[in-house]
Amino acid sequence: MKSCRFLLVATLGGLAATSAHAIPAWSRSEATACSSCHATPTWQLTNVGLDFLKNGHRNDPFKHNNNAMKWDNYFSLLWKARAWNDRLDDARTGNANTQRPSTNFEQHSFALYTGGSLAERFSYFTEIYLSENTGATSGGNIGQGDAARKKLAEAFLQYNHPIAPDTFLAVRGGEILPAILHVFGVGARSIEQRPVVLNDALAGSLNTYRPFSRQQGVDATLTGKHYEVSVGMVNGSDTSTTNSWDADSHKDLYVSGIYNFDEHESGAGVFHYDGQFTNYTVKQDFSTPILFRNDFYRTGLLGRFIRDKWRIVGTYFVGEEMISAAKAKAKNVGYYLLADYNFSDRIGIFGRYDRLDPNKDLSRNETSQVIFGGNGLLYATLKSAARLSIEYSIRETYLGGTISAAGTTKYKDHRIYTQLTWGF
Repeated sequence: MKSCRFLLVATLGGLAATSAHAIPAWSRSEATACSSCHATPTWQLTNVGLDFLKNGHRNDPFKHNNNAMKWDNYFSLLWKARAWNDRLDDARTGNANTQRPSTNFEQHSFALYTGGSLAERFSYFTEIYLSENTGATSGGNIGQGDAARKKLAEAFLQYNHPIAPDTFLAVRGGEILPAILHVFGVGARSIEQRPVVLNDALAGSLNTYRPFSRQQGVDATLTGKHYEVSVGMVNGSDTSTTNSWDADSHKDLYVSGIYNFDEHESGAGVFHYDGQFTNYTVKQDFSTPILFRNDFYRTGLLGRFIRDKWRIVGTYFVGEEMISAAKAKAKNVGYYLLADYNFSDRIGIFGRYDRLDPNKDLSRNETSQVIFGGNGLLYATLKSAARLSIEYSIRETYLGGTISAAGTTKYKDHRIYTQLTWGF
């Protein structure tokens, strides 16, 4: 394990002159640029960054320096500003479509990121949106209170326990996201809009589960030189941006594993989530009678091939939901395939195809999307940086297409989307 720690520290130090951008506090704490952990400007994690993440946002799973515990090394502030233009399909009718604003500017969010080592075996991480736009217009029927704008995305304490050379057990507790999903499309990424299969609930389903949702619970990961195996227990699928409790006592479980087969940490993995969503007479109100319990699962195969300037990443998920009190079931499938390439530390491009089918037995209810564009690093120092992203997407859906019904009219909607992210 000592040789691996030395390699990680040496790599961080050797890349200090390279410009990049991610969470500047960790750049300051390690006295190195963010490009040691992120391939810039597309931001995917390098092998050094992947190790930094699984160690508990530190370069060594057991090293701690009290003298380095300064606010500047533990806190970063991040802003996201957006602008977009939507061109909806001409077949869409009604005021909600024809009078919908097609172009808007949005100061989307202001967030705080903090994390790092607390002691030799303890570390922590927190991501909280002090303000986040709801994506809604103002109006008497629109909720824009603090509960709609504040979001604790992640907040956990991590404990690392040594097992053998190059092997340790990491235990996390708090508001968590399965680590394998973090590095396969939820965390640092080239495309701001997450893959549909990770980001969207199944159309027409009362179940609010989405793979990217952070949940409250605990997990444990056995980490070796080339592999990670995790098991977790969380409150359940009844999640929201307000991080509410689950509406029943059932605890959901997940397991995952990944094997990395080269020095870039190209790898293949599997993820399985086993959950239960209770359908009450009034949604998520446990004071009302239970209609039925939806015992569901989601299983995914995940793979990545990484090189210095480019990568290819893909996932394939299958699942099953109970959709009625008569115990009718629906099988779902979804996947995405992503490629991105960095011409330099300043310019990168990307492309991705998404697809999600909530019920394989029905036609004309799936969602598909093609999205492509580029990233540009505007400036970068050890103290601060800014990145501009431009995305063009074409999204296809069907009118009335849900988990329990086939759709009719096919819609093809276009969007030009740009985001400026800056922080220090």
